[in-house]
Amino acid sequence: MSEVLGPEFVRRLLRLAIRVRRAFAGRMQGERRSTKRGVSVEFADFREYVAGDDPRYLDWNAAARMDRLYLKLYVEEEDLSVHFLLDASASMEFGTPSKLDFAKRVTAALAYVGLANLDRVTVVPFAEEKGAVLGPERGRAQVFKLLGFLEGVAASGRTSLTGTVRQFLARTPRRGPIFVVSDLLDPAGYEKPLAMLRHAGFQPMVVHVMAPEELDPRDADDVRYVDAETGAGVDLSMSRSVLKAYRARVDAFRKDAEGWCRKRDIPYAFASSDQDLEEFVLKSLRVLMLEV
Repeated sequence: MSEVLGPEFVRRLLRLAIRVRRAFAGRMQGERRSTKRGVSVEFADFREYVAGDDPRYLDWNAAARMDRLYLKLYVEEEDLSVHFLLDASASMEFGTPSKLDFAKRVTAALAYVGLANLDRVTVVPFAEEKGAVLGPERGRAQVFKLLGFLEGVAASGRTSLTGTVRQFLARTPRRGPIFVVSDLLDPAGYEKPLAMLRHAGFQPMVVHVMAPEELDPRDADDVRYVDAETGAGVDLSMSRSVLKAYRARVDAFRKDAEGWCRKRDIPYAFASSDQDLEEFVLKSLRVLMLEV
């Protein structure tokens, strides 16, 4: 994982921040503007003085004009909580390179953007069985801990996005943007858990990853396909008509996921696992999920 964040890529990532579509409460001063009013360097507004307010921030010019005491208010900058749900189920091991490898690299890049902006970053790999969780971590110094953690994430077990979201919400984490990095191949569906996150006050963002072999399988005669998570198999004769029908179903699956997210104002980006990481992050994700 250490080669994921090369010097030039890091330099470009440092110019970016996680895009926030609503206000979230921070925990301590950072580099993110908050709608709360406190003491900082940028004037925001003023209000009438009440007993107990700090007199150091009285606006004496306003008091002289209006014959009343007013306080100067400033924009308070706070950190943001940024979460990642990283699909580590067995199906993510498929592909060359594997979907999990690409998903971990995307997570590393996006998490670094959060760390560089003094956001609090949490990474939750998910499958049927609950695994270790990283964070919350804060600051660029934690990047090696992040990369080491991601290096140890391996694909195993069945997908359980709904169960993962329930466990995640049960820990009552601080609200903020949450990236779901997954192939979305959950028999129970992706719609309910994404809706749960929105209803709980989070800002879901979906990075949908599939393997090139899934998108366009090679021609073959008789093939046996085995489900990586259940072990169930099916025998197929891969005729031209079967391949055509398969590709249509995959295309429909992608379009349905994107359409469902768009209708609910959930940013959605799709990538093949053999796609160039820097191009994907700096072009596709920058438009939807990142800001300069």
